[in-house]
Amino acid sequence: MLQSAKLKYLFPIILFTAFFLDGSLNQIFSSTLFQYPYSMICNLTLMWFVMAIFFEGESQINFTLWSFIIGIVFDWYYTGVFGVDTFIIPIVVMLVRGIRPFVKTSFLVILGMDMFAMAIYNILFFIVFQAIHLANVSAGFFIGYAFLPTIILNLSIFVILYYPIKTLFRRTRGTNSRRFT
Repeated sequence: MLQSAKLKYLFPIILFTAFFLDGSLNQIFSSTLFQYPYSMICNLTLMWFVMAIFFEGESQINFTLWSFIIGIVFDWYYTGVFGVDTFIIPIVVMLVRGIRPFVKTSFLVILGMDMFAMAIYNILFFIVFQAIHLANVSAGFFIGYAFLPTIILNLSIFVILYYPIKTLFRRTRGTNSRRFT
């Protein structure tokens, strides 16, 4: 029980660290990530949500509330268009939470769910920005030059961070900490 209490405090700390790393990495590597015509966006925050949903154990973290909070902060700090991330991030988190009970916890499943979450997030973001006329590119251009590079970048980061994050959760989970692979 004490271990799962640790996770309740660690989760928001790491969530906001991932939030700031998203912006920092995008800024530091902007000459590489945003080299015309390609655009890749680091999304560690969403990745942290997906892994936390699968590895949470007995901690009972309120992911919907945290996703709403981080969505507001994302809109305020990064996008400047209020309401986009405030609703898209919680929708994606609720979808992943809804699917979670029906799938086994394994590396490939979590990798697939991370890819699914990134895809839904980016597609919804594109649709909203097209609807409010802040994106003026075709769907084909978006898929080829922004969507696929973003998915590839984030899946590469996922592969690198999977084991350290899994180990962190294993050490901070409740009694079933050895159950997942």
